[in-house]
Amino acid sequence: MGSGCSSKNTSGSSGQGGQGGSSSGTSMGGGGEGGDFIGSGPNPDGPFADFPADAQIDPTLSADVVTLFESNPGGAPGGPCLAEPPLEALVPTNWTPLRFEWVPPPGLNVFELKLRVENQTNELKIYTPQPLYTIPAEIWSQLTMHSAGRDVHVSLRGAQIEGGQIVAGPLMGAEGVVHIAPVAAPGAIVYWTSSGGTALKGFAIGDTNVKTVIEPKPVSADTGCVSCHTSSPDGALSFFTHDRPGIRAVTARKVDGTVAPPSEMQVSPTALALLGRDHQAAPTLSGAHYTQNDAAAITVFIDPTVPGSQYQLAWTDLHATDPNTGWGILPRVGDARQPASPTWWHDGSTIAYTSSIGSGEGVISTITDADTAMDIYTVPYNNRQGGQAAPLPGASDPGQLEYYPVISPNDTLLAFNRFAPYKIDGVTWADSYDEPNAEVFVVRATGGEPVRVAANDPPACVGRPSPGITNSWPRWAPSAEVSNGKKYYWLTFSSKRRDGVTPQLFVSGVVTRFENGVEVIDATYPAVYVTSQVAQENNHTPAWDVFQIKPPK
Repeated sequence: MGSGCSSKNTSGSSGQGGQGGSSSGTSMGGGGEGGDFIGSGPNPDGPFADFPADAQIDPTLSADVVTLFESNPGGAPGGPCLAEPPLEALVPTNWTPLRFEWVPPPGLNVFELKLRVENQTNELKIYTPQPLYTIPAEIWSQLTMHSAGRDVHVSLRGAQIEGGQIVAGPLMGAEGVVHIAPVAAPGAIVYWTSSGGTALKGFAIGDTNVKTVIEPKPVSADTGCVSCHTSSPDGALSFFTHDRPGIRAVTARKVDGTVAPPSEMQVSPTALALLGRDHQAAPTLSGAHYTQNDAAAITVFIDPTVPGSQYQLAWTDLHATDPNTGWGILPRVGDARQPASPTWWHDGSTIAYTSSIGSGEGVISTITDADTAMDIYTVPYNNRQGGQAAPLPGASDPGQLEYYPVISPNDTLLAFNRFAPYKIDGVTWADSYDEPNAEVFVVRATGGEPVRVAANDPPACVGRPSPGITNSWPRWAPSAEVSNGKKYYWLTFSSKRRDGVTPQLFVSGVVTRFENGVEVIDATYPAVYVTSQVAQENNHTPAWDVFQIKPPK
């Protein structure tokens, strides 16, 4: 899904957005940082008794259900298929209690779920008539502490039981593993929901519920919509696009529950006024340029003083006192197309953005038969002087449309969306907004061979293959940790795979290793569903950072 409210404001042509297996040997450059995190204790190898010895039986079932299943220890194939978490998924240690969901074949009405971990004394055995089960919080907390870095072996069977007897089955369904990572996932996610009016909602990783962070009315009485957003590098503010009558502009608010404007020490009134000019959107910031002596935001902006102007990348001095000198256009030599959805390297050196003929709302990119290019470009920041803009190898394939770039921690990897152009009624026209064929790829920040991440593909039993499920708007966790020589990154994105209609948030792992001092992708993993979000809401355009979120007071 793309960002924006109910309309698409555009300049030039209109235009916005959203299985692989593991991948290896793809050079990513750079090095690692962070420390080891692994389950610990007086005997870190166990065994532990976090799983109870007794079977967990749904109160609607007879205790005889255990005997019925155990007297039939095998089972022909054709049983329930596990939808969540996907087999081979990677789960951070601070994730919400793991929820299992499955798709049962017709007729099966009782299910046996077994979970086994090598350093656990007992096997967790569940018997239920429901197609889902959530590990109790107290068990999950102990398990992730004692069994971090280990695999949960999953076995799922189903049977039809009538009158206390098995009349069909048991049939063997899912068998495989879910990986508990040796590390936690950092920070908090703030995302845009467009259900029942727009709002920014958020949660820290591990929260079981979301909080409303920013709604339109506390921003201003005439704000009708809040949308594309990012975090200040210190996590205290959200910079976001908001709509007022006839105006789409950028502002900033605290995320501490007050929804108050930033203090003058954070963002000057002059800077807020500059960001608040019409036709301005898609803010991005860099920790290298967020100090008392050097603080800036990059936005996508149409300069109203230039007749016939199109969207450009603009910088705004966040401590500006003079509205004439407190902002400027960042030169992009060699790229005459319009920019959208910029991302700024954490070291402040480089900005990546989408280059295409049309740009709308700062994030929507467009192609037509006249110009079918939609590519990721980079340009140096160069102390606000910009420089030569160039397509990023691996994210600027002439046969593909690439957009929504985002840089990883340590400026090592770039995630982005991609899909192939197609014709409608014989005409090539496409924009990045809510594109069903969007998929998530990762490439090294300096360019290289792109990797299609396994997170694109839900389990086959869901019946919604990718492309076609709007995997959109990837965002990295704010830091990555190293454990046992491997580096653990986390990605969130939105996808319509749950029901084919409603965009929801998912999280997946990307793990790298080091070969002769060079970082290469070791594996990518299927995505797990964020269970804390409201399942009936349209949730997308997440930002993952060190947000210090609190609910509004």
